[in-house]
Amino acid sequence: MSQHHKHALNRRQFLKSTALLAGAGSIPGLSWASTGISGNNKLAVIILRGAMDGLSAVIPYGDPLLASYRGALIPDDSSLLKLDNYFALHPAFTESFKLQQSGELGIVHAVASAYRERSHFDGQNVLESGLDIAMPNPSGWLNRALQLQTQQQAMALGQAVPLILRGEASVGSWSPPTLPAMNGDTLSRLQKLYDMDSFLRPRLLEALNAREIVGTDMDSEASLTGFPALVDAAASFLNAVNGPNIVVLENDGWDTHANQGTEQGTLPRKFAELDASLAQLKLGLGSTWQNTVVVVMTEFGRTVRVNGSLGTDHGTASVAFLAGGSVSKFTSGSAVTGPWPGLGENSLRDGRDLQPTNDIRQLLVEVLNLHMGYDQRTLRELVFPGLSASGFTRV
Repeated sequence: MSQHHKHALNRRQFLKSTALLAGAGSIPGLSWASTGISGNNKLAVIILRGAMDGLSAVIPYGDPLLASYRGALIPDDSSLLKLDNYFALHPAFTESFKLQQSGELGIVHAVASAYRERSHFDGQNVLESGLDIAMPNPSGWLNRALQLQTQQQAMALGQAVPLILRGEASVGSWSPPTLPAMNGDTLSRLQKLYDMDSFLRPRLLEALNAREIVGTDMDSEASLTGFPALVDAAASFLNAVNGPNIVVLENDGWDTHANQGTEQGTLPRKFAELDASLAQLKLGLGSTWQNTVVVVMTEFGRTVRVNGSLGTDHGTASVAFLAGGSVSKFTSGSAVTGPWPGLGENSLRDGRDLQPTNDIRQLLVEVLNLHMGYDQRTLRELVFPGLSASGFTRV
């Protein structure tokens, strides 16, 4: 066997070992020990894939037309978590309701990306690229933002790097281990083996550093799995000294075409999972929560009317959530931020969808500007090219 072939084989073995060590899909270019962070502010982005029904998450119970459209999906009035005399959170959002009451949860209704069709694939493409239309192989808006502030570092938590983080800026990724953890002797021999390899040594150190950040408990049988494991890791990474200050998480299962449920069922279970994740993240972050903003967004909303399968079909506007210790600067002071289009027949988009009154990109510009220190004009020219200067509408 040639020396070249032996080296190639060793590299393949190493890459498998690295994934095992850190549960990493890839950790390209991250140097944890020397990462510089500007300020202490942190950003977490949670993408809800499948199109969350915003009208069930934040219910306009005060609208007299609501029952005629979707009476089968409205929880009992006594169980609603009422925000004011018009809007209420779904009963599954018990922890989120507490956050809202303490000024740690902002709700933006009737919000959408620039996308106006009904394909999940294209809708997610537009949401994550930050462009006006779906494009083949675009860069993600968050990656373009990272290119402008190179002292910032981002980590994708999940099985792959999502589009929002793809591009020229180097980002890291982490996923929960699926294989048994390596013992200390194996790790020590790996370090000696690649100590003189300029390509492999830094990548091994990055993997070991990521493993140390999330903790060895992640390898135990009692550790969290699924989305809670990603949330736990998000808190660990954002709390880490010289760790990333931006994380992205994905949560699937929001495409509720049938048997959506009122207080029990598919969608209420998803609401409860999201609700618990926000509470879990706050607990895990501790004092870091005060300088963290969590953006929760989805590719589009769902129809105003219930379909024949007691579900809802692909729509347009939905809801975005902002959570964290200081989200009041992004809200209007009202329980729900943003102009409300109403549910009158003439107000619906195409006679079937909630009409969007805010572009999600305008909200993201506010977050990147006020929380992460980006210049507004630069954001509109380079991160969200072509976005109008009209700004985010709070009322």
